[in-house]
Amino acid sequence: MGQRLEVVEYTDVMCSWAWGSEPKLRLLRWRYEDRCDWRLVMGGLVADLTKKPNWDPVGRAPRLSEYWSVVAGRTGSPYPVSLNWTPGGSEAAGIGFCAARLQGEAVARDALRRMREAVFVFGCPPDTPERVIDSVRDTPGLDRERLARDLAGQEARDAYRRDWEETRRPNDDVRHLEGDWPGIGNLKQTEGLDRYAFPTLLFRGPGGEHTVPGWCDFEDYIKAMEHAAPGSTAAPRPDPTPAELFDRWPLITERELETFCGPGSQRPEGVKTYDWGEGVVYVRPELYSSI
Repeated sequence: MGQRLEVVEYTDVMCSWAWGSEPKLRLLRWRYEDRCDWRLVMGGLVADLTKKPNWDPVGRAPRLSEYWSVVAGRTGSPYPVSLNWTPGGSEAAGIGFCAARLQGEAVARDALRRMREAVFVFGCPPDTPERVIDSVRDTPGLDRERLARDLAGQEARDAYRRDWEETRRPNDDVRHLEGDWPGIGNLKQTEGLDRYAFPTLLFRGPGGEHTVPGWCDFEDYIKAMEHAAPGSTAAPRPDPTPAELFDRWPLITERELETFCGPGSQRPEGVKTYDWGEGVVYVRPELYSSI
């Protein structure tokens, strides 16, 4: 095994490009997380839209779903054809992640995934504290009562604010990135402030800092890892069997099953197939009370 490295991932629950990158990023973590100190930073994609005149979250939903359909055409990940409402902001979900992180990194990462599924599979964006709590209710190991308290507390809010501010200090690699392609990770703006695109990963090690912004190939992550810490990509953890995959994660998209286990892979016995119109997912239904 090569040298250990730091990975910083800038992301947001509501970002369709981040959702579409989940197959690659999950695979990257599966193979290499034993040699990475991985830190998630909640970036704040959507400002508070509820203060806009004539705000109509239900009426705006078809337009957002149509945009997500374009992204899905590029990423291959499902999107909600029947989006129930347009999220009024991403702050509640970001604070929710920071509140879940107070219970441990593993719990927080699983809660983040549940919130993303609420958006892009079930079409119910967790854009209020109440909806955040509902979206993560089946997360293994999560104490919902504590989460509710921490969501309302200052510690999680301060942590989210630090993430929000860090996201708005993009490095020179992003500032000078040029090009024009779907999902490009060049400099973005929210509320008039520069920020990283989602997802953007920074790999830091003895070889310096290497940036992989926006929608990219899996090989771009491998190259950045190797540049940051030579030898760090050697001898990866073997890819999982379908049974191992569903033992770790109870909901897998069709693209994820193919990415991890290869084309034509079959779901294990007891895993159900669901198709909401634009994208197949495979679910262990006993771990999802909403199904």
